[in-house]
This record gives sequence, structure tokens and C-alpha cells, in this order.
Amino acid sequence: MLTPLITRYGVSLKPIIPADLPSLRRWRNSDEVRLNMLSQSLISASQQRLWYERISSDDSQCHWCVYVGDTRAGYANLKGFAKEPLMGQATADGGLYLGQSRVRHGLLATAVALCQLDAAFEQFKIGQIQTQVKSDNNSALRLNQMLGYQTQANDNYWITLTLTAPSYVRARQNLLRFFRHV
Repeated sequence: MLTPLITRYGVSLKPIIPADLPSLRRWRNSDEVRLNMLSQSLISASQQRLWYERISSDDSQCHWCVYVGDTRAGYANLKGFAKEPLMGQATADGGLYLGQSRVRHGLLATAVALCQLDAAFEQFKIGQIQTQVKSDNNSALRLNQMLGYQTQANDNYWITLTLTAPSYVRARQNLLRFFRHV
């Protein structure tokens, strides 16, 4: 399965190419991003290269570099829980982060998440999205709540959230007013 190009809400999710890797690694290794990840260690260029080789041939997941116009702005992914093609999986994990760029703005994370979730539910027909957020990552928790995610578990450090297509569609209706030309 090829990772699709998706353009909506003023952003484009483009399949990752090798030229994206230095920016993605710089952002991923920044404290702002890294300290909110499950794995908080710094990654080297060789570790990233191995990761890229692995994901490039894994049809149970999609990885995108976020662009606003021709400027790299972040990263998004969908990863199926089963080691089978992403299409139609019952549950997938969704993640995203923004990098420091001249195009970063207050609604960018919302635009990226909407684009990612449209793909998850409309294109890939995934049953539900599950994600984990650090309990002190208030901006991510607020965003996920606005998107319709529901808390499933809270161990006081990580909060597990799930989102179904009907909950997302209802929540998306409230967010569309912020975006022209959807």
C-alpha cells in the first residue's frame, strides 16, 4: 500500500521521503516534542535511517511529513495494531507533532489532526483510533477532546484515548467553521 498524499484544511500530508528526515529528526529530538513521546531518547541519523527503511515497507502504517505550502511543518502517522494492511483495521494508533517553522500557527495542529483523521476514517475505514497522551500535555489533551476522543484509561502518567468515526464526525462539524475551502 502506498501512503497517499492528502491535502485539506490548508495543509498537505505528504508521504515521507529521505529529504524530510533531517527536519523530522531535529523536531523529534527537540525537548518540546521528545519529552511528550513514549520513547523519549534522542535518535541518531542512523537510527532514523533504519526506522525509515522499516516503515517504508510496512503496509500496516502510514507516515507523513506535514507541509503548509512548500514549507515542512510537522509529522503525522497512522499505525495499525495488527501486522496486516492498514485498510479496514479495527484499531490504529494516531500520532502527530509540529516542528518549529515560519508557518506554525494556533490552528495548525487541528488542521493536521483533521486531515489525518479524515484519512483514517474515510480512506482507510479504520474502526477506531487509539492514542496515548502524557497526562501533563494539556494542549494535546484539549485538542483530542475537541476532536471527540474519549478517555479509556488513566495511569496518572499516560492517558489512553479512543475515537470512533461517529464521534469524530460530530466533533469535526464544530471545527469546520475555522477552515475555509475544506
